[in-house]
Amino acid sequence: MRRPSALAVALRSSGSDEPSLRITGFGVHGSISRAGRWVGGICCGVRRLVTVDVGYELSVSVTSGDTSLPVVFVNALGTSQDQWDQVLPRLYLHTAVTYDRPGIGASAPLPPHLSDQPRTFGALADELRNVLDQLGIDAPVVVVGHSIGALIAMMYAARHGARTAGLVLVDGTTMAHLAGRGWPECEGGEDGPGSSMLDLPGSVTELDTAVPPVPAAVLASAPGRWTRLSPADVAEFAPLTVEQLDQQWQDGQRQLAEKLNALLVVADWAGHHVATDQPELVAACVSAVIAAARDHRPVTIPLAQLRYAGGSYPVP
Repeated sequence: MRRPSALAVALRSSGSDEPSLRITGFGVHGSISRAGRWVGGICCGVRRLVTVDVGYELSVSVTSGDTSLPVVFVNALGTSQDQWDQVLPRLYLHTAVTYDRPGIGASAPLPPHLSDQPRTFGALADELRNVLDQLGIDAPVVVVGHSIGALIAMMYAARHGARTAGLVLVDGTTMAHLAGRGWPECEGGEDGPGSSMLDLPGSVTELDTAVPPVPAAVLASAPGRWTRLSPADVAEFAPLTVEQLDQQWQDGQRQLAEKLNALLVVADWAGHHVATDQPELVAACVSAVIAAARDHRPVTIPLAQLRYAGGSYPVP
């Protein structure tokens, strides 16, 4: 079996603001679109287009680091991989992969014959597997998913358990939200032009598939974030009040953690976009899952570290 050490991304000084690069060991087809992204003084990835086996190109960034447990990030609906820009510098010791689904960021749109066909979360999980295959990553990975990306992460674990080392679900959409009213995903949302609609009936059936017992953390946004909605947004969820919406969301995160036997962490102030609002807290959860997967122990974050990162454990 080819180990992820085949991921050899060598950066060498070129006398410019961005490094030149040398890439070895990849089964990658496509062109380099940007040499790297500098965030907080740290080079956070080598971005290039990767052709997956269904015949379209996706923009993928790889941060070189420890290859023993690569970390893969799955974006929210309609959101590009840039949403993780503030998290990556805090995980610079680890190999990290971010990517854009079709029609988002620098990724090509789906071909017409594919964009006309709704896709399930399982299909999106298989798309992620194809990306990792192209990169030569066939060892288990820690999958981090935000919002709808959390469901894709769970489906990846369910369908590709042998290739999943751990899960971090960041304010994830849950089955209860899919069945509810007003949530964007309930209406068969899409990432954007050039993507496909979500096949919700098929996805709900798929989500009954058991997720293997892997180290996991669920990170919930701060209680009260729904009170920030505008009156027009609140009206879309009628007859529920913002207080009921907030409680429903927090209950969903708690139930998700219980289902996965995961560590539940609550952000102190972050809204739904936790990776932007509190990147240190996201990084702390990812690091905790990596450590648990590596050492074969439960996921834990020391209370002092958790408080420093701006999080807490829920009150029983």
